Amino acid sequence: MTEKKTPAKVTAKAPKDKKFPKLKTLTYKEMCNLVGKFLQKAIPIKGAKLQIIRGLENRVSTPKPPYIVLQVTGDKALSSPETRYTDQYKITWCRSQITMGLTFIGNDNIPALQMTKAFSIRFNDAWASEQFEQYQKPFFPLYSDDALVEPVFIDAEDQYQDKCSMNVYFEYHPEVGVCEASAKEIIMSVSK
Repeated sequence: MTEKKTPAKVTAKAPKDKKFPKLKTLTYKEMCNLVGKFLQKAIPIKGAKLQIIRGLENRVSTPKPPYIVLQVTGDKALSSPETRYTDQYKITWCRSQITMGLTFIGNDNIPALQMTKAFSIRFNDAWASEQFEQYQKPFFPLYSDDALVEPVFIDAEDQYQDKCSMNVYFEYHPEVGVCEASAKEIIMSVSK
């Protein structure tokens, strides 16, 4: 009679994720929401409501002007990763530069160039840093490019619209965490 042999088996038990620290990170949607809050303060408009929409939300028609379209167009590393430790975890972060394209669509009440200038002046001032500091997120305004006036822009109804655009730049510090010890116990069974 032959003896039934079971192969050797090794398993590891990892620590539970419940105690993992909350990491500072943002989605592109959250970044656009922060910029949208800033835009509502930076561009005061009388007699009209300024609408802020995210790019790539393509399945809806454009709103009635004035409105601004936001789109993240770039995300590049500015530094090597840096590390800090808690008692159980290793938290790694690095400085990144986020590029966001803003498209300003104006109307007779407020031209696109006027909105672009109002935004640019406030964004390139220390006031912008103070505003973003209030949000307590790892997302900081850097600078903006000059306004690009686009004299011919035709909307979905074949109407000419007043349009300007510009790129703006932010510094972003996303965090990634790992367990300092990936396994707290190793169990090994050996066949007899």
